[in-house]
Amino acid sequence: MGDAADQFLGRAGLQIYKPNRRQYTATIPSLPSADVVYQRPRDIVSQVAEGLADIGVTGLDNVLEYGEDSADIMVIDRLGFGRCELLLAVPDSWIDVASIADLADLSLRNQERGAQLRIATKYSNLVKSFMYRQGISHFLLVHAEGAMEAAPRMGYADMIADLSETGTTLRENHLRPIDGGAIIASEAVLIGNRRTMRQSPPKLETLREMLELIEAHRRARQYVSLRANISGESVADVQGRILANPALSGTKGPGVVPVASPPGSAQRWFETTLLVQSDLIHKTMQHLRDLGGTDIIVTRPNYVFDEKSETYDRFEDLLHSNDGLRF
Repeated sequence: MGDAADQFLGRAGLQIYKPNRRQYTATIPSLPSADVVYQRPRDIVSQVAEGLADIGVTGLDNVLEYGEDSADIMVIDRLGFGRCELLLAVPDSWIDVASIADLADLSLRNQERGAQLRIATKYSNLVKSFMYRQGISHFLLVHAEGAMEAAPRMGYADMIADLSETGTTLRENHLRPIDGGAIIASEAVLIGNRRTMRQSPPKLETLREMLELIEAHRRARQYVSLRANISGESVADVQGRILANPALSGTKGPGVVPVASPPGSAQRWFETTLLVQSDLIHKTMQHLRDLGGTDIIVTRPNYVFDEKSETYDRFEDLLHSNDGLRF
């Protein structure tokens, strides 16, 4: 997840400087007050919970598994990368087990003959809670850290519960997910320590800058800016003609300013700028053409800031609550 996090922050203008890939510390030149430390995803949860780090990027699966008991941890934002699911998967040879209901029946049959359903996983808390919610109480969790797809073949577990992004690794190891066996949907999240952030206004200001840049960059991906020259009688004339089609007149309407026409020109020209949804590029361009628009330029903004940051407002609500992982 480290490389993906680096790329995500870099695209938002928070480029991480790490001279040597083997280093575990780094800086963000645009945020001199921030230090970056690289840790295992699971350890990031404990570092933030203990206040050794103020914020961290890790998987939601790790937060729910290892951080749910900490009153200080809060999930500040979902970051939208590293998406996967924690799934129950059984061997292909289990032709009679296709759903969670089938698994419950198998557990009962095992109980009647004095056997236990063995599940290899490193997510003991999440799997146990999920199984209990499904009414399955007769099973044994076998802790495993890596290559657990081999557990059924090696004989130390009957099935597994693990993260899967595409299902390819499961298929290659002759395993398949079961219907209703998705435990959680996970992705990269930004977490923070409520206690340390409450105590430091400078840290809050640094976090505000980070969140605003991330939010504005993410919002910018939805929009393009169109600029065109249109002839007309006045600013009001050009504005009115563009606004005649409200769906193609920009998010807040067109900006229109006079253009200094060449000496002797019989036409008056005006420059208009529109911020529009990305999927409306061609329709808006055609609308401007129909009005006599020319020299149409389309650019993609790096940031689109709103009147306030919804992400930071939501964070402040979390900061002053005591509801643990609410997000």
